[in-house]
Amino acid sequence: MGSKHEKKRYFIVNYNIRPNGKYDELVELSKKKLGSGKVAAAKVILDLVDQQVIKVDLPGIPKDFPFENLYRHYRQWYADAIDNFIRD
Repeated sequence: MGSKHEKKRYFIVNYNIRPNGKYDELVELSKKKLGSGKVAAAKVILDLVDQQVIKVDLPGIPKDFPFENLYRHYRQWYADAIDNFIRD
C-alpha cells in the first residue's frame, strides 16, 4: 500500500439491532481516510496510530472515555485481527 495510507489505521465498530432485540457487532479495520458518512454511522472509532478515540457513542460511556480502556476491551476479542492489520 502507498505511503499515504501508512499512518491511517482505524478500528471502527458499528452495532445493528436484530429483531429479537440482540445486537450484532460489526468491526472494520481501515487504512483509508474516514469519510463523514462512516464517522456518522460508527459507534466507536479508534485511531490505532495516534492512540486516540475519534468517536464513542455508546450508552453509559462518556465521550471522553480513555483510549486505553476501549482498546483493551476490543483487543480481548479482536487481538489477532488487530495485530495482522497493523503488521501488514
